[in-house]
Amino acid sequence: MHVGLSNKFSIQGSKRKIVSLQFSDKTVEDYSKGFSIGDPSDLNTQQFPQLYIPVGKKQMFQKVDRFSVLQQIKKEEDKLTDKDIMRQLQESPEHKLEDQIPKALVGSQSARSYFQHYKVLNKVKQQNEYHKINDSIQTQMLKQAESQDVLPCKLGLIKLNGNESQISINNHHYGDKYISVLSEGLCQNQGVKEFLLSNNRIKQNGAVTILNQIGKQATVLDLSKNDIGQLGVDCLCQQLQMRENKMEVINIEDNKLGDKFVMKILKCLLNTQNKVKVLNISKNFLTNEICDLIKEIIIQLDLLEELYIHWNQIKGSGGQKIFEALVENKNMIVFDGSWNSFGISEKSNCTQKVCDFLSQNKIMLHCDLSANQFTLQDCKLIANSLKPNRTMYGFHFTGNWGIVDPRGFLIIDDNAQQKVLGDTLRIKGLEQVTTQRHEDVCWICEGWQEQVFDWIPDGECDPLFLHMNFEEYKQVYIPKRNDGTYKLPLMIPTGQTQFLFTVIDNQMIAENYENIKFGHVIKFKMNGINVSCQLDNINIVKKLKHFQLMDKKEMKALTSVLPRTPDPIYIPPKLKKQKRIWSFPISIWFKDFRFENEEFLRKCFEKDWSCSKISKVVKNPDEFNEVKNLLWKDYKMIKETYKWYSSYNPSGDVWSISSNVITDFSSSTELVDNKTFKLSDLDLKFIATCAASIEYKGNYRNPERALCRYQFMEFLVRVSDDKYLKQKQANNMIDSVQMILDQCRPIMQQYNAQKWRDERYFNEQCDDCLKYYKTLLNYVYNRYSIKKVKPGQKKFMCLDELHEICGQAGLFDEKFVDRDADLAFNLSMMLQIDELESDRIFQMTFVEFMEAIARIAEKVSLPATPDMSWEQRQQQPLHIKLERLLILLAQTCASEEYKQQYGNPQKSIFDVQPDDD
Repeated sequence: MHVGLSNKFSIQGSKRKIVSLQFSDKTVEDYSKGFSIGDPSDLNTQQFPQLYIPVGKKQMFQKVDRFSVLQQIKKEEDKLTDKDIMRQLQESPEHKLEDQIPKALVGSQSARSYFQHYKVLNKVKQQNEYHKINDSIQTQMLKQAESQDVLPCKLGLIKLNGNESQISINNHHYGDKYISVLSEGLCQNQGVKEFLLSNNRIKQNGAVTILNQIGKQATVLDLSKNDIGQLGVDCLCQQLQMRENKMEVINIEDNKLGDKFVMKILKCLLNTQNKVKVLNISKNFLTNEICDLIKEIIIQLDLLEELYIHWNQIKGSGGQKIFEALVENKNMIVFDGSWNSFGISEKSNCTQKVCDFLSQNKIMLHCDLSANQFTLQDCKLIANSLKPNRTMYGFHFTGNWGIVDPRGFLIIDDNAQQKVLGDTLRIKGLEQVTTQRHEDVCWICEGWQEQVFDWIPDGECDPLFLHMNFEEYKQVYIPKRNDGTYKLPLMIPTGQTQFLFTVIDNQMIAENYENIKFGHVIKFKMNGINVSCQLDNINIVKKLKHFQLMDKKEMKALTSVLPRTPDPIYIPPKLKKQKRIWSFPISIWFKDFRFENEEFLRKCFEKDWSCSKISKVVKNPDEFNEVKNLLWKDYKMIKETYKWYSSYNPSGDVWSISSNVITDFSSSTELVDNKTFKLSDLDLKFIATCAASIEYKGNYRNPERALCRYQFMEFLVRVSDDKYLKQKQANNMIDSVQMILDQCRPIMQQYNAQKWRDERYFNEQCDDCLKYYKTLLNYVYNRYSIKKVKPGQKKFMCLDELHEICGQAGLFDEKFVDRDADLAFNLSMMLQIDELESDRIFQMTFVEFMEAIARIAEKVSLPATPDMSWEQRQQQPLHIKLERLLILLAQTCASEEYKQQYGNPQKSIFDVQPDDD
């Protein structure tokens, strides 16, 4: 109520007393107009009774009727009609309704706004109904929660942080009612692609509800640890059959579906065009009955990269079918077959198929075969098959015999006991899943990383050993490199690794690494001898706790270290140094071996030049001599390349290059580019070169459809003319010949028979070996050199006889084939000036035979000790390889009379320590 004050209202001093208060006549008049209750004539306008009358002052208060005071004031707006009100609303600024206000699903305010929305839900429903507004995601979820009589939850749609395209509510135990709430929220949100709904008590109805909603948009579907049942399986199959289906990851682990329902899903996958990359059907009581379908899935689904069948009831016969498919599979990179019963044979051949898979499959990166009841003998076979595998970076075998060591080898200990298993590590694609160290090492799951250990030499350092704490300080030999450095790349676990070095039997730390105080006694073995040492400090290296070993896009490891790469072998010198200083003139080769000096090479070049028809290609006299000089400068490289390629496919005993081999050469050197020079052009030049030398027609040493040594040089000139000069890339034949030599040089420089002799063959140890076994070598050489030797002719060995020796010794296998024997023969033959008029290039002398045996020994690499891997065999010194082969020849190629007369060598001469003089 408005009260009009007279000008006599005032405050005196600090006591703030009211001197007077009265209504003016105008105020009373205004009130009489404003009130509608009561009769205006009854309004008493007399002055109010005096409440407080200071001395000498007039009465200032007037009496007012109480009904007049309570009368509501009528406003002008009350007289407006409904049309006026609607017009004013339309003309007023627009006020957004609750569901028209954008509200983020992800962010710091998303949860708060969601629950505030819940408080005004009734108002929002009325607004949406009256204004015909579509419900927002929040309103849909809250209305469904209200209808299901459950409390509102965020359900992974509303969250503080994360990706809007993913819903992750694993292990929330929500149940079907909340799943229906989530489905309602997804009606308007088609941006969600990944649904992680594991362990949420989802039954059949809930599965149908959610699958019908997300079937067209889901790329990742995780329904593990639920109970989707028959209805859920049927609905999933319906979604997979839809053209809009985009599912790439399907996880139905631990739904206890059994063979029947999982088979239905697998058949659906086989009969539809799908994009499934990851399939998890673990813990579903699967048996051998389903394995035919699993085999078809592995073979036919070209996009399938990961398959998980963990914890089922598949036995040997079913496992055999699965591994038959895995042997040939070219796409799958992760396989989890742990906790089945592949080792229970049931008259099957499952273990052999597992071995074939491990030795032949080069695609698989991560495999788990833990707890499959393999026998001790099975585990030994599996361990041997795993050794040559260099592509599987993670292998799990817990619960069977053996452990996986830090290099990736499966180590079987006959005396070990199988351990009682608790929780085992579960693999998850190519991701790191733990930062803890386990006895069975997996580089992928534990995030192992590459570390290059190097030692800065200060004087003599050989032998140098590394000792690391996670291997109980086992010795690891670090050999000296060709550049004089000591480096060894190894994989080490996450966190901190302690290590030290042993330099010539002295334990010490490196100055170029961080070190910490230590002060403990370390016990380990050095070359079979127990050693104890106490260090005040010890080196350490630290690695990140979390490391992704595999690049998921490129599908390759972020390390240069290959799994199951054996440590370098240290072979201690056991022979005392001879008092004499060894040199080539006192060797077994000095008498008969002829080096290729410049004078001899010039004679060979002039012979090849005179036989060739290069003059028909290079017709300019000035260019002719320049081209000759260019070819002479690189003649050694040309003839070495010819010698190598002519060994690939000789015409009988005649060394020559066929059309297929010349195609391989042009491919290696990239002469054929299908632009300036095509394969058809190459064939024409090959035929032209072969046909040009008509004067040698009928000479069996010069095959009509293959290139001899002099023709190979001519062939290069002809190709240079066609590829560079005629294509305007060169101005003359001099430039074109130089261009082809420069292009082929990176490949042709690799072929150098003398380099191998200098680096591997011509040394004191090989000389000692050949001298010691010279009687055996003479015997084998004379026994087999008979096929083509004429009466009165000096003995020589032909190519067929060298093949016969290799066959008698049982050398031919997948790593040593006929071509290797051909190559050893030809590279061992000394250069001859004239290859067209002499058979000397087919007749191997004794000194050449010794070299051929050494080259074969280098290639075969027989093991010096049992259980050596192929890499370890290759790293052996040549004299060790040579001696092993000679011992084998004594056992297989010598007669019983020879063995009785000269004995049958068994022990290496390099293991004998001679007495002091």
